[in-house]
Amino acid sequence: MTSAPVPPSEPNAIARGLGVLGDEWSLQLLRAAHGGATRFADFQKLLPVSAASLAARLSLLADEGLLIRRIYQQNPIRAEYLLTPQGRGTWPILLAIWSWEDRWAQHRPGTLPGRRHLACGAQFHPLLVCATCGETTDRSAVRAEWGPSGGWTRSVPTTTTRRRSRTSRVAESFPETMAVFGNRWSAVVIGAALQGVHRYSMFESTLRIPSNILTERLRTLLDYGLLRVTTSPEGHREYRLTAKGQAFFPIVATTLHWAERWYSRPEGPAMTWHHGDHLLVPRLDCDQCRTPMVAAQIEILGD
Repeated sequence: MTSAPVPPSEPNAIARGLGVLGDEWSLQLLRAAHGGATRFADFQKLLPVSAASLAARLSLLADEGLLIRRIYQQNPIRAEYLLTPQGRGTWPILLAIWSWEDRWAQHRPGTLPGRRHLACGAQFHPLLVCATCGETTDRSAVRAEWGPSGGWTRSVPTTTTRRRSRTSRVAESFPETMAVFGNRWSAVVIGAALQGVHRYSMFESTLRIPSNILTERLRTLLDYGLLRVTTSPEGHREYRLTAKGQAFFPIVATTLHWAERWYSRPEGPAMTWHHGDHLLVPRLDCDQCRTPMVAAQIEILGD
């Protein structure tokens, strides 16, 4: 990755996007909204959420532009929450999360429903594809480069980290994703690991993260199996992504692509991904029929 100039303090698209999605209830509400929920009672029926938490998250998603609040009754006032184009654009992220949790999560109490691709009738896992050239890709085939609004300082979400219990009911669907997205420091540690940062001192200096927080975050990511400890030929302790950690890349790619579209900065992108001699535009294809997926052709089985 090339070096970026010293950035101003305002968060970039990466920080803004992770700040919105780095909350279990926000992801769960978006999933429910994609499934057809629109009214307060719909969300309460589907999710074990308190009225206060539900109202706060619906307001957050509306303020951020992912939902639009529409009054359908005046006395008493009743509103429904409809997905905007920005909100509808999160479906590849949710699908990537769902697939990764289904394949890799070991801390979920239960199993996720299956998914059928209506275009071919088969149950599937999504494949990450470069829409520019049509080739299936992964982290090893792309190169990241900071853009004009890039840099680690501007990419750390500014939202307050919320503490979570692995046994909390809210974490049942996406427990291990939230171990990354739900903590602002975990998100940037995984991002740094994907960019080739491996040593403790490099994480500390690159991210400017307090040592006690870095130690705790590395321990958590090791515990979840996204990182492993190795020793370099020079005898240095290193933190390397496991196969499970590498498989998190489609979530990262779809999230950053969405964030850059909706939270772009006037000075330019936070980060660009290069696939060969062209830019990577992430797309999810069906692994059974190898055709591009659209939200309307995904059926959730037994949800």
